[in-house]
Amino acid sequence: MTEYQVITQSYVNLTTVSEGREFGVEKRYPKDIKIVDLKNKLEMMTGFVASGMTLRLLNKQKEFLCEMTDDDRMLGYYPCEDGFFIEVKGSNTVMGVPIGEIDPTVKKFELTEEEYAKKRGTVKEFKQKMKLGQYSNQHSEVLAQKEKQAKEKLENEKKLIDAMAVGSRCKVSVVGHPTRLGTVMYTGELGGKPGYFVGVKYDEPLGKNDGSVDGKRYFECAPNYGGFVKPENIEVGDFPEEDLDEL
Repeated sequence: MTEYQVITQSYVNLTTVSEGREFGVEKRYPKDIKIVDLKNKLEMMTGFVASGMTLRLLNKQKEFLCEMTDDDRMLGYYPCEDGFFIEVKGSNTVMGVPIGEIDPTVKKFELTEEEYAKKRGTVKEFKQKMKLGQYSNQHSEVLAQKEKQAKEKLENEKKLIDAMAVGSRCKVSVVGHPTRLGTVMYTGELGGKPGYFVGVKYDEPLGKNDGSVDGKRYFECAPNYGGFVKPENIEVGDFPEEDLDEL
């Protein structure tokens, strides 16, 4: 095996090249840096994991000279000179798992809400004691206000749909959409979605469905003639169907 000796120059300018990079990066390295420490520095530059990294020394013509395989050796042990290249090969995985991803074979440690509540010295206990975040009086007041507003909105929607009879003519006005005329075909809840809705059969194909949502039918109409709208966007009244044949 060929033996190399440390030369007296303290620093050396080397260009690092690696797969997936069009250009190399030239940096000045101390000759007394260990190969293992050099690999750690090159992690951020190349994206490869130090433990799976292979360093190859190339001359100025990018001809292979040797592999720097001994992590405990200093850089100066190898015949590197200004203008030489370090070719980095490796992977961005640890034991087959990409960096930043969770190893699916490792079982996560999880606590139930009840188990966590019994523990002492937790962040939750500290926040409760100091009345911080969701446990603060201000947060409770804001939450209570939001609940009150949601309840009032629900009650208002119920009053509006109770005043709408199925079969009534209506005008639908939704921000960002053209005003549409149609007939009220359904009033009530909609598949677990919050609040109440009005099902409308439009005079023209300006809707999104055929009177069904998520596989459940609420009324009958042709495709794209049906829609479900919040009651505050509905005005019931004398809105005769437009004669599309008239100009």
